[in-house]
Amino acid sequence: MAAAGIHTRVLVGEVMVEAFRGVFGQLSLLLDVAWLPLIILLAADILPGYLHSYGNIPWPVWRGDQLGFTLENIIEAAAGLLCLTALAVRWYQVALFPAAHPAPAGLFLGAWLRFVLYTLLLYFIAALLIVAMLVVDRDGVPDYVALLTGAAMMAAWLAPVRCMLLFPAAAAGKPLSIIAAWRSLGGNTWRLFVAVMLVTIPVVFVTAMIVSAFFAGFHIEAYGDKAPPLGFFLLRGVLSTCGNVLVVALCASTIAGFYRRLDATAV
Repeated sequence: MAAAGIHTRVLVGEVMVEAFRGVFGQLSLLLDVAWLPLIILLAADILPGYLHSYGNIPWPVWRGDQLGFTLENIIEAAAGLLCLTALAVRWYQVALFPAAHPAPAGLFLGAWLRFVLYTLLLYFIAALLIVAMLVVDRDGVPDYVALLTGAAMMAAWLAPVRCMLLFPAAAAGKPLSIIAAWRSLGGNTWRLFVAVMLVTIPVVFVTAMIVSAFFAGFHIEAYGDKAPPLGFFLLRGVLSTCGNVLVVALCASTIAGFYRRLDATAV
């Protein structure tokens, strides 16, 4: 696989078209795959906030939390970790295995556990980047420290992209080591990054525009610290959750496209 990754230059446009067709051309299949994670994600996104803001149920108060995390955020993050990784495994398998020969059921659990581990590592890297940003933003920090930290953050940000083939390989039942995944994507890291950005930005943009339109339509700014109208609260939760599902499916289809083109033994 490493040799294929060195000599092959993946065509970004080709992979993007394939990803859009694979997701939007199979929305009924996506719903079949995602219905259970979708329900759980909707419940985790809507119920805690509803009970807290509209049911007058007090949540525990975090003390000394400068980042503003709440119990609702913790519930959403945990549900997202478990459900979106499960969805990603299934959609990778849809993309990698032909319909006539679907992925063996026994592959799911091991692949899902690997996905959870990989995602936790990404969370850890993101946390380190946040800490670095907070440190550099403090008064009295020399300019050269900020520049060096920025360069290190860029490297730390791109490193997970270089290892993205870990995910489809695990879903296909052919797990790779980090070194093997790193080598396999050689020469295509920026291509993968650009492809993922270009397929997901439209979904994020459209979702943000719709939420902004409802924000203006409901005159949310007039409510201040009060709870917004229940209709807006529910719509925001549904749009956000559906957007996350589409983003995960598009990312999986895109990365699977790179994996198929760079792995001579891909299914």
